[in-house]
Amino acid sequence: MTEQKKSPEISIIVPVYKVEKYLNECIDSILAQTFTDFELILVDDGSPDNCPALCDAAAEKDSRVRVIHKINGGVSTARNAGLAAAQGNWIGFVDPDDFVDKTYYEKMLRAAKQAGAELAVCNEVFMEEDGSLCDYQEQPLRTEVLSREEAIHRIRLTPLIQAATRLHRRDVLEGIVFPVGKNYEDAFTTPEIIEHATAVACIKEKLYHYRLHPASIMHGKVTLKNLDEIDANYGLLACALKYGKKDTAFLQYVLMKRMLRNTKKNLPPKQRNSERVQQAEACLKKAGREVRPAQRSRNRTLHCKPAVLLQLQVPEIKLNSEWEKYCE
Repeated sequence: MTEQKKSPEISIIVPVYKVEKYLNECIDSILAQTFTDFELILVDDGSPDNCPALCDAAAEKDSRVRVIHKINGGVSTARNAGLAAAQGNWIGFVDPDDFVDKTYYEKMLRAAKQAGAELAVCNEVFMEEDGSLCDYQEQPLRTEVLSREEAIHRIRLTPLIQAATRLHRRDVLEGIVFPVGKNYEDAFTTPEIIEHATAVACIKEKLYHYRLHPASIMHGKVTLKNLDEIDANYGLLACALKYGKKDTAFLQYVLMKRMLRNTKKNLPPKQRNSERVQQAEACLKKAGREVRPAQRSRNRTLHCKPAVLLQLQVPEIKLNSEWEKYCE
């Protein structure tokens, strides 16, 4: 009788597309993990460069590596394909141009299990395209365990939003589908993922190395696709309101206003009154209507941690006197 193969403890999913310059560094950092009971699923999203061959070469060298070759459909389709194939009890994501500390999964899994948490999350190092450190760095998390409600109160913090800086127990991803054709796919799915968890284990250490690219959606030319961020952030706002986190929702609204204003300013003039912009404006107005009653009824100052205010670059706002300035 053939012995059934044991499922790995962790499945690590890497969507791959046009990153041959960085892919080996990413793969090597995962294969060098001090925690070894994992499978690495490389999803070649129809990459036209040498990435498919690099993926196959990695699989030949290490039996923990599995490769999926598919027609190009975008990062969400690649992640969804990896999720469908994953066999691990825990799921991690790594972007193919980034890399992780060798203790990343050992520390993340230990933190989650010790806390009885379904999610673990850590801080990250921001790198330039050449691998050098960016001038801008942040460390919004401290080592602690958050309840679901506490995590939602801090839902705007970058490590909580990014799939790659989280380790997920398999059940919190049940029913999760990354939205196809949308940018900011992490922000679209974050509220539902956190709602599936009862606790989040946070690690202060910077274990994930995130590479910034001038041409990325965050730092490149502004297009109508940038407006996906408005829709994604509305989901974060709605989640905060659902759990009574009114200060968080208000700050989210302020951020959405700034996103829309900056995007419109940098769009080509002919696109500034397009149907897509009007849709984003309608989403913002809806958010304002939902947040306004909760805040107007409270004559007080926002009770948000300085790290949140700093990240959003929003000063402490006295709601009774300054609300209109941000909501009109």
